[in-house]
Amino acid sequence: MMSSSPLCVMIGPGPQSQGGIASVVRVYAEAGLFADGEVCMLPSFSEGGKTHKLGVAALALLQYAGLLMRGKGAVLHIHVASDASFWRKSIFIWMASLARRKIIFHLHSGGFGRFIDNLAGWQRRYAIATIRRSSQLLCLSTPAQNWLKQIAPELPLRLWPNPVPACLFEDNEDHMAREPVVLFLGALLPAKGVAELLQAFATLHAADPSAQLVLAGSGPDLAALQAQAAELHIQDNVHFPGWIDAQEKAGWLRQARVLTLASHVEGQPMVLLEAMASGTAVLSTTVGGIPDLIEHGVHGLLVPAHDTAALTAELLRLWGDEALRKRLIQAARAHVSERHHALQVNTALMQLYRQLATPAAAPP
Repeated sequence: MMSSSPLCVMIGPGPQSQGGIASVVRVYAEAGLFADGEVCMLPSFSEGGKTHKLGVAALALLQYAGLLMRGKGAVLHIHVASDASFWRKSIFIWMASLARRKIIFHLHSGGFGRFIDNLAGWQRRYAIATIRRSSQLLCLSTPAQNWLKQIAPELPLRLWPNPVPACLFEDNEDHMAREPVVLFLGALLPAKGVAELLQAFATLHAADPSAQLVLAGSGPDLAALQAQAAELHIQDNVHFPGWIDAQEKAGWLRQARVLTLASHVEGQPMVLLEAMASGTAVLSTTVGGIPDLIEHGVHGLLVPAHDTAALTAELLRLWGDEALRKRLIQAARAHVSERHHALQVNTALMQLYRQLATPAAAPP
């Protein structure tokens, strides 16, 4: 993905990494964003040990410094999340600012505002100053948009759609002919609400013993969730395949009857977009950018985070009402195709890059 003379340099996790930002970068690549060399991707992170991660970040810094010294890369597009992601990316932002490059600060994390607000002293001052070096702010949700307006009211700010692979819109299958599977895709963390999902599934399983729950992901809660499944006597119907690649994910999305994401914090989850495009009915929570993406009762069903009773009731309703699933699926596919098709998102990105790279006309 390295070009000798790019218009834009993109910084983020490598496309083979885990997580939502890596999925976004992977879809950009599959849709051809990096094909002609106008945009080059410098991975600042990839999976591995500490030494490997440090080496990847250092290499990206050296490569970016080389491009700046050669006068390349008029625009820096940097994908940012909380914690280490922000501190790592901040170095690139200051390098670009000192070199007078245009900077797109693309915020993905649903909890970023809380992360910054919990900082104090020089760390908070540095973080806010870093954000304000940007030329354009992009974010994924209305809450993030409102927070950024308070932090940097003078900067251009846009809600930006995550891309969905074009191939997900191409099938003509019968989306009602699905396996009795409730699917979860993501990290096994407390903030993903998997414990609540297990409780809801236990009730569903009592009503329909054929129901299966697939929790595809990895994380520190794995052992606790396996123990919870055993305590609920549903361990034979709950499956933990681990972290799965894009091909396996697409396969599960074509099989599952319902995808459920009971998160407590989110930005604009790629997994919901992919499920909607794949013709899988979705049930999620009213956090972050999810209500911007899904209108309750139109494109999917939404419940408050932490509300196990509401999650259970809506899972039972969605599971048992084929007409409801069909209506939601049709509306969701049309909605995502209109706003999130990868080719459309890539075109919009290139327009933004060229707009930022074009020098402002001098006043007459």
